[in-house]
Amino acid sequence: MLEFQKFLGVLMEESVALYLVMLIFLEFFEILWQKGNTFKEYLANLFYFYRKNMLFFLLLHPSLFFSFFAQISLNNYGFLASLLSLIKIIDLCTKIYIMDKLYKKQNLVFISETLDTQISPLLKSVGLIIYVTLFFFAYT
Repeated sequence: MLEFQKFLGVLMEESVALYLVMLIFLEFFEILWQKGNTFKEYLANLFYFYRKNMLFFLLLHPSLFFSFFAQISLNNYGFLASLLSLIKIIDLCTKIYIMDKLYKKQNLVFISETLDTQISPLLKSVGLIIYVTLFFFAYT
């Protein structure tokens, strides 16, 4: 019985490592398609896909669905795993909210000054850094 428990422990660690690699690839995919040199170009690129089809826009965020999948398949409903899913949902909702306000020509006082600022490569990869680190601590 003890050997079987060791086997399950090793198997779980290997699957977490595999999930971590998969999350890294999914985050790279999201970085690649969400391009733009300024926030306005970034939002315009997002809005292009959002305007075409809302479902397609959601499917272009596979790491959100992957975080749900990992939580269910690894049976981890702890604080950090739930926080990861919550942050991903809030991130997506914030993007949709800002795009909606911007392209309906509504007042965006809180963000209007930052629309023409340049986005550094480090800022583009913040999601990769935060989500992968949070995933690592949530599942190990």
